[in-house]
Amino acid sequence: MGPEATILIVDQNEADRARFRLILSQGGYAVLEATGGDDVVRQARDVRPHLIILDLEAGTDGAPVCQAIRGDGAIAGTPVLILTAGHDDLGVLAVLKAGADDYATKDSAPELILARVRRLVQYRKLADLAVLDRQLVQVGRLLAGIVHEIRGPLSVIRGSAELLRLGLHDREEDLQWVDSILRGSSLLQLRLEHLMAAVRPGPARVQPVDVGSLLNEAVELFKKGLPPNKLVARIEIDCPRSHEIQADAGKLMQVVFDLLSNAHQAILGAGKQGEILLRIDGVQEDQVDWVRVEVVDGGPGIPENHLRRIFEPFFTTRSGGSGYGLYLASEIVREMGGRLSARNNSTGGACFSILLPARAASREKESGATE
Repeated sequence: MGPEATILIVDQNEADRARFRLILSQGGYAVLEATGGDDVVRQARDVRPHLIILDLEAGTDGAPVCQAIRGDGAIAGTPVLILTAGHDDLGVLAVLKAGADDYATKDSAPELILARVRRLVQYRKLADLAVLDRQLVQVGRLLAGIVHEIRGPLSVIRGSAELLRLGLHDREEDLQWVDSILRGSSLLQLRLEHLMAAVRPGPARVQPVDVGSLLNEAVELFKKGLPPNKLVARIEIDCPRSHEIQADAGKLMQVVFDLLSNAHQAILGAGKQGEILLRIDGVQEDQVDWVRVEVVDGGPGIPENHLRRIFEPFFTTRSGGSGYGLYLASEIVREMGGRLSARNNSTGGACFSILLPARAASREKESGATE
């Protein structure tokens, strides 16, 4: 299990840093240190901590620093805990008004320090999740409206094509065009269902899913959704044999879309052509059969200090990124009984791995639960 959160301590005094490093480490936190307060914003942007502990007795004017943190979009929501040598009411009040969240004296008991740190970290996580829920509700309403508007004309197109087909039963040369319309409308209807499944509230609608077929559909949809001439990566699927799982096809499609989009953005950001490989195989862990889907890209990889945080809500290093795509993807996979992980390849680039129970394993689990 990884650290509970990452804390950035900004303090010029080595002895003080050592004391707080020990306290926080014993509380299960990862600790990063900085000595100067003049460049806190840059340091915080680099490490993206869950909390900043800022010492006011190290020649740092806390109010401007807090204002700078709150004015930077990448770290504006990061809680700030101020350390003081004593209870300077006016000084503390000025820093709190400038954006700090709480304060503590340096000689406070370790239990008090940890309690305040834990409260600030948990509050920030809950606030992020509340914002995320509101945004998803808005997206769901918008998407439901769009799907509703498409379904009406689509039903007319499909119905008209079926009537045309009845009148062309003896004209084979014309039937091919009508059949093409029917196939296209059926495919569009399926994809609309997948879109709705991506934001549908409630439990997943689990059904047998052929992983290879779903990935082929996802890749085709992804390519068609890109602006013309914006595909900078060749996308390949390596699926030597059929693999079937029990899953919600629409929600799994959403996960694959997010991973394809991230891989494509990574290659695009590197300014070069590259390849995205979707690799499917069967593995066994703890005597359970799993299907593993790996999305491997030829981009620059993920910085090590960001690797364990990329599945947190609102954590993003990309300008304009929402920061909740990977979080949602990991939650969807977890709801389907699997897990989503990430690592860097030794040869370069990143690899995201989806692990889901194979259909046989899912049936055995369900059967054991009903006995």
